[in-house]
Amino acid sequence: MTDLTIIGGGIVGIATALDIGRTWPGMSLRVLKKERALALHQTGRNSGVIHAGIHYAPGSLKARFCREGLAQTLRFSREHGIAVDQCGKLLG
Repeated sequence: MTDLTIIGGGIVGIATALDIGRTWPGMSLRVLKKERALALHQTGRNSGVIHAGIHYAPGSLKARFCREGLAQTLRFSREHGIAVDQCGKLLG
């Protein structure tokens, strides 16, 4: 018997499992995935870019979420010793 089952072993499923495990440490948790390993579907096919929201309308929710996600991703990476190459982007 499991308290909670998460379907999907990509970044969203694993991040959700991590947060739930931290928030409710006594809860039993199971992650189901269809691939043979984690992050082999959509997560494993992304471009590896941390989007900054520059292509969205200033002040829009998409722009705001991109900026907040960028800050959270960089903070998480620093806290866990994950290298991030902030090489920038040339806009024309």
